[in-house]
Amino acid sequence: MKWIVILFLFFVSISCCKTEFGQCPGALHAYYHFAYENHAWVSVHSGWIIDENGWIRGYENPGKWNYPDSLGYISGYHLEENLSFCDTVLGRVSPRKMSYYNVLSFSASKGTLSKPEQHGADMGVQTYYCYWYDRSKDLYRQVMLNQYGDWIRYNTDHSAQKICNWLRRLVTN
Repeated sequence: MKWIVILFLFFVSISCCKTEFGQCPGALHAYYHFAYENHAWVSVHSGWIIDENGWIRGYENPGKWNYPDSLGYISGYHLEENLSFCDTVLGRVSPRKMSYYNVLSFSASKGTLSKPEQHGADMGVQTYYCYWYDRSKDLYRQVMLNQYGDWIRYNTDHSAQKICNWLRRLVTN
C-alpha cells in the first residue's frame, strides 16, 4: 500500500495541469523585483531582485539593464544577467515562502491593472513585479503588482496584492 501511495504522489508531481497559458501554476520558480526609477533631475535606477534560491540582491544605477519586450516577456538568461548586475545581498527568503508565493504568481499573472492615476511630478516610480514563467514561450512574463509615484496603478488580482504586501515587508526601501 505504501508503494502505491508513493507512486501516486510521484505521478501527480510530474504530471501538470494545463491552463490557458499551457503551464502548471507551480512548475518553475518566479522572480520578484522592486524597482525605483526617476529621471527628473538625476537618473536613478535602483532596487532589488529575489532569485530562484531566495537571495534578495540589490542594485543601484547599473551600467546596463535588460527590460522585457513590449509584451512584457524576458528570457531567463536576461533575468540572470540582471542578477549579475546586483552588487549587494540584502537577505534571503526561505524555500517554503518562495514556494508559496511562486504558486500565487500564476494567479497574479491573470490579473488586470487598474486605470493609471496621476499622483505627482518628478517623484519617479516605485514598482513591484513578479516574473511568471510561460512554458509555451519559454520566457518569463513581467507581471506588475503595484506602482506608486508619479503614477499609481495596481494589479486587481487578490494574489497580486498578497505578493506585493509580502514584498513590501521583506525589504525597507
